[in-house]
Amino acid sequence: MQQLVGSRLGPYNSFNPITRVQIWQWCCAMGDHSPLYLDEHYQTQTEYAGQGAVAPPAMMQVWTMRDFNDDYAPGSTVDHPYQIMLDLTQMGFPANVAVSYDINFHRYLVEGDRVHHYKTVVDISEMKKTALGEGYFFTDRMEYLDQNGELFAEALITYFQYRPTGNPAGEASSAGANANADPQQPPEAREDRQPDYKDLAVGQLSEGDVLPELLIPITHKLIVGGAIATQDFIPVHHNMAAAQAAAMPDIFMNILTTSGLCARYVADWAGPGSRLRKLKLRLMAPNTPGDNMLMQGKITALTQTQNGSTVNVEFSGINRSGPHVMGAATLALAGD
Repeated sequence: MQQLVGSRLGPYNSFNPITRVQIWQWCCAMGDHSPLYLDEHYQTQTEYAGQGAVAPPAMMQVWTMRDFNDDYAPGSTVDHPYQIMLDLTQMGFPANVAVSYDINFHRYLVEGDRVHHYKTVVDISEMKKTALGEGYFFTDRMEYLDQNGELFAEALITYFQYRPTGNPAGEASSAGANANADPQQPPEAREDRQPDYKDLAVGQLSEGDVLPELLIPITHKLIVGGAIATQDFIPVHHNMAAAQAAAMPDIFMNILTTSGLCARYVADWAGPGSRLRKLKLRLMAPNTPGDNMLMQGKITALTQTQNGSTVNVEFSGINRSGPHVMGAATLALAGD
């Protein structure tokens, strides 16, 4: 397996250019109503005037995903991008979950852009034992480029490939739910905090400020709809038997949906004029149907330069088993 480290594979092409329909489908699944993406009147006030729909930055990975039949777009390399997964499966480690996502966004895509990507395995661990089972962690570096060959985003994605234990994940950890939060409280019992889509200025903010909470019900519809909107047809996200074979209690949310929900959470707070520059996620307890995820966050740093102001936030999404996701984001602010 170490022979796979350092080999840059690609390109992996997109089947289609960036389209308004797929942006709309993503925004519907993520509950993201920011006017930046699809509101033509609002866009006339931005740098995207006259360029059509704007793709949410967390859609980065969607455009070059495999299709329903697990095929890559014409013109893609014939090299299998996940040879390491195939090798580990043959070695007796058939299950896989994504565990972290570290992304830098250099620019947003617009309608008509065309995407391709390259990937490089940068690290493979020794065998590790976890609650899911024993296996190997490995990290991919992903480079996402537009039709001009310009890098618009890059990411480090870490996966765990493992031999499942006999106990579904989450059963043993449910007793360790956060005692200071009650994500099971129904949404109607909480204050309904809808974003006002007003841009925040750095002068309004202080380090340590707390972001408004957001409660997201985790349903079969959200998990399956999010998987479809992110072009992720892996069975564990829609097939209970496949998920249970991977030591999960039920189908579970994919990392791309989690990424989209986290990006929506911080961008709704900062306003549609903000621009997401960095997003870092670490996944823990799975999001499964019948649960709720409580999003919380706080400001960790504010920076003012000649080029504008940025804010760093830390955030978490907690379900009944504890944290589903913990992460950090950097956003450029619009209002000064």
